[in-house]
Amino acid sequence: MDHSLGFNAIRQSLSKIPSDHDATGEHRPTVNEIYTPELHASALDLNTPVVVGARGAGKSFWAGVLEQDDTRAVAAKSYPHLGLDRLVVRAGYTGFATEGVVSPKTIDARVPNGEEENLAFDFWQAVIIRAARSVFADENSSVKQIMQEFSDPEDAQLEFKILDKKIAESDKILLVSFDALDTLSKDWKRSTLLLDALFEVIWSLRVRRAIRAKIFIRPEQLNDESLRFIEMPKLRSSCVELSWSQVELYGLLFWRLIQTSSLTTTKAINDLALLAGVPKFDGKVNSLRNWPLIRAKDSQQFVMEQMAGPYMGRSSKKGGTYDWPYNHLADAKGKVTPRSFIKLFVEAAKHEPMVEGQVISAEGIRHGLREASKVRVEQLVIEYKWIKRALAPLAGLTVPCTVDAIYERWSVSNTINIILAASENEDSGFMPPFPIKTRRSHDELLIEAMEKIGVFSFRVDGRIDIPDLFRVAARMLKKGGTTPTKSK
Repeated sequence: MDHSLGFNAIRQSLSKIPSDHDATGEHRPTVNEIYTPELHASALDLNTPVVVGARGAGKSFWAGVLEQDDTRAVAAKSYPHLGLDRLVVRAGYTGFATEGVVSPKTIDARVPNGEEENLAFDFWQAVIIRAARSVFADENSSVKQIMQEFSDPEDAQLEFKILDKKIAESDKILLVSFDALDTLSKDWKRSTLLLDALFEVIWSLRVRRAIRAKIFIRPEQLNDESLRFIEMPKLRSSCVELSWSQVELYGLLFWRLIQTSSLTTTKAINDLALLAGVPKFDGKVNSLRNWPLIRAKDSQQFVMEQMAGPYMGRSSKKGGTYDWPYNHLADAKGKVTPRSFIKLFVEAAKHEPMVEGQVISAEGIRHGLREASKVRVEQLVIEYKWIKRALAPLAGLTVPCTVDAIYERWSVSNTINIILAASENEDSGFMPPFPIKTRRSHDELLIEAMEKIGVFSFRVDGRIDIPDLFRVAARMLKKGGTTPTKSK
């Protein structure tokens, strides 16, 4: 081992990179955590009302960046053409009961069950009016009071016109953000009606100069066929999806590594960079954004191969160490999230035994996949409380497999009835994977729900496959694939 490279120091720093924060959406981004991929600029653009992304893709992160003055200032410098420095941002909904933000309980009080079509539009409109009023002074009015004040739609439009003009004249732009919309309701119909009304209000803001809104939403919610707002096709076609390329994820990895490193580690990384023909990082954040290890595939791959060796085996037959993590962390839609990617490398750095002359080993990377798979499923459970119960009976099943093989496992274990009964529990209930009142086959609908969230995919021959990201944690098997950890 070349001790001058300080591989042990890099390994120690890599093992300490935070990988699991924001698993509940409560973590607030800090200035040092802000990594700004070019492709994400369109998601922050004021003219983009809808941002879509799977859990862990960065929806809540970017919502949090925009909502805080210090982090928004960093984003404004990174994306100078977006005009983020003119923004005044207010959170309209976050899923949490915090000051100035409506909570699910507030929604239930102001829009009683069964009254969504009558009151939901007025409710969301009142949320935005209250946010607009707060630009110039503390707004103490409740949503209830504003709904009563502007029960006449003409009065509401006049108020919007006045507020819009006032904000524009101050050379500011108000942005109201909406996140965690899966927590609106546990009932399918109610959740859909509340979303329909929110989209209608957001659409109505297109005529305003200085009042904007941005919705951060999951793909299956946005594409829910039961949404009936007439302009939904236009909103869907203009949405921006938060996705991460392989280069961007490695850029994030090296960004986090540099940000959390000791001087010894920084020197070791710089030594590797010099071997790759990359200039040393000079310690300045602005320089870091354009550093080749953050932006250039060739430089990233060279350094990765120095850290982990070139191959996942003795030859290229098992794949290269640079490509393997990205390829095996993708969901069924081909998407890889930052949390899963970082988690794999953190756990790879902790894995023993170490390989002489490397920071991490091929077996460490496989171990990292197993741990990332566990965490990914746990994260899915936060939003889809039924997912573990749907996967549990499939343990030991080899994929790809027939649909009937899955149906049989679910039938023997009474899976669907158990899920639906649990969803109706008064204290711990949740939104089921499909509307309970339906004439379609429940087995078929559960398969469809798992396909929508990227857990299942269909092969050309009709068989079902499951990506390693979920397969390993579900203890399902695949010929030549990474073996799951044995159940204890």
